[in-house]
Amino acid sequence: MKSTADGVPGEQVEPAAIPRLGTTWFDRGAGYWLRRIAHGCFQLALLLFAGLVVTAFYAGFWEAVGVPRSARTAVYEVTAVACLLSLVAGFVRTRRAPVEIPTPEQAWREHRSRQRRNAASAAGGRWTLLLLAPVLPATVAWAIGTWAAPTLARRTAAEIGAREDYERRVREQEERAEAARPLPPRNRAERRHGRR
Repeated sequence: MKSTADGVPGEQVEPAAIPRLGTTWFDRGAGYWLRRIAHGCFQLALLLFAGLVVTAFYAGFWEAVGVPRSARTAVYEVTAVACLLSLVAGFVRTRRAPVEIPTPEQAWREHRSRQRRNAASAAGGRWTLLLLAPVLPATVAWAIGTWAAPTLARRTAAEIGAREDYERRVREQEERAEAARPLPPRNRAERRHGRR
């Protein structure tokens, strides 16, 4: 429910839109959960696809290098353990890391900046794949762990920042409405003076 300040009829404080969730974070209704689940599933699908591509690349890398099958099995087992540890470490580290609570404007700036960085890194990161081939599966597992921590949180940092911004604006509007309200007379002399 949007707040209306006392003494200012019809004037409402509107919640700010945040990236991916719009203003659905305010009521947390069906639209909110649909957006949040859809975005989380889309991100997970991208990460799992990346993991599949990396796993195929990784297997092909060791085969191309000419590592015998028995040695490859040992390498895959070590890689599987490293992936599991990376997944858990990424999740725990992201969960425990201090989170900077952004205002809605900061959330939008970060969202746009991240999109530009992703486009730039997609073009320039192809050669690093060859250099990182031995640790790619663990890197993708780390990415899945760092994705899971904020995605599975009850509220995102952007939601918390938007809620704090909304409550601040409601307080400011209530203070303005209180300041605009006329003060009641303190005694009869002031009342009589006020009538003249």
